[in-house]
Parts: sequence; structure tokens; C-alpha cells
Amino acid sequence: MKLSEIAEFTQGAFKNRLEDPTSEVELLQVKPLSLKEFNETLGLAYRISKDRDVTITVPKEKLSPNLLTDTNSTILHIHTQKVVWLPEKYTGLLITNNFIKIQLVSNVDEAFFEWYFNEHPSIQKQLAILCEGTFNSSLKLSHLKDLDVNLPPYQQQIAIGKIAQLKKKKKLLMSEKSRLQQLYIQHKLIQGITTIGGNKNDNQ
Repeated sequence: MKLSEIAEFTQGAFKNRLEDPTSEVELLQVKPLSLKEFNETLGLAYRISKDRDVTITVPKEKLSPNLLTDTNSTILHIHTQKVVWLPEKYTGLLITNNFIKIQLVSNVDEAFFEWYFNEHPSIQKQLAILCEGTFNSSLKLSHLKDLDVNLPPYQQQIAIGKIAQLKKKKKLLMSEKSRLQQLYIQHKLIQGITTIGGNKNDNQ
């Protein structure tokens, strides 16, 4: 079946087309979804050391619920061609033009779909063909809708999804362990230099 048969899609909005701090109608402050939240949820390193905590002012009438993140949808980043199921703490973020919201039907498990889209060979092969030869690869909404999917029964999806989430959690914990180990080693090295410098001064 086609992905369009089991999901509805919302293309993210351009921030500059939504933002209007001078409007006389009711205004809302909203924070756009960034790669920081996206990559952290996937367990990927985020290389920008300081991410800007930006909010924009949007007329309430322009801010449809479909443009906000929730726990009942998955989010696709069109340039990395990765999908993420965001946790509750990231609910209510504005979905911008680099993302597409995928609202799955009731018999598709979000945790399973995240794993299936990101790791299953059949999906990865289709994505590779669609993005082949493009300099700045991005997945078009029309191509996304046309992806062939073959899903197992719902209960099997739930079981696979739980295993995939545990695997991702382990990856996050191992990454954090490695980071703390590097900080500890760095601290001991600096401490060692300070000690050596102090001993030299004492001998003089």
C-alpha cells in the first residue's frame, strides 16, 4: 500500500509568513521545532553548541493545530529523510517548512513507524532512489505520499516499537556515558597539569 493510504500530511509553514507582531488580532507566542529537539529525540549528536531559544509572535487565526507538534503524530525532516516520534515535553512546537507532520491512522503504532521509516531496508532503498543525483537532497511531499509500505499486524508493531524505543534509549545512555567519561578524563588531565606546574614552582 501507499503511505498516503495510512496517513495524513501537513507541510510545515514558513515562519516569516506566519509571524506578525503588529497584528491587531489575538496573538500567541510559539517556539518553532528545531533540529536540537529533533536530533536529541532520535539519539543523534547535535553539533551546534548553543541553540537559540527563539519564540515568534503569530496571529491565533493562523496557528492551526495541524502546524503544532503532538504525541499522536510523527515528524519528518525533509533534508535528512528521518522521522521522529516526539515525546510529550516537545508538544506544541511550531512545525516549520523543513518538516512534515505525518498523522497516522489508528492501527499504526508511532514507535514502530519511526523505526520502520528510519531503518527498514525497503524504505531506505526507495529514499535512496528518490534522492539520487540531487545536490541538496530533500524529500518532496508528493514522493512521501507515494512510498510503498508493508506493515505487520498492529500487535506486532507494538512489540517491535517497544524494542526499538529501548534500543534508542540504550544508545542515548551510552552516548551520555561516553560524554561524561570524556569530561572526567579532561578534568584529570587539567588537574595533572596544574599539579605538575605547582611542583615545579615548589622546587624552585
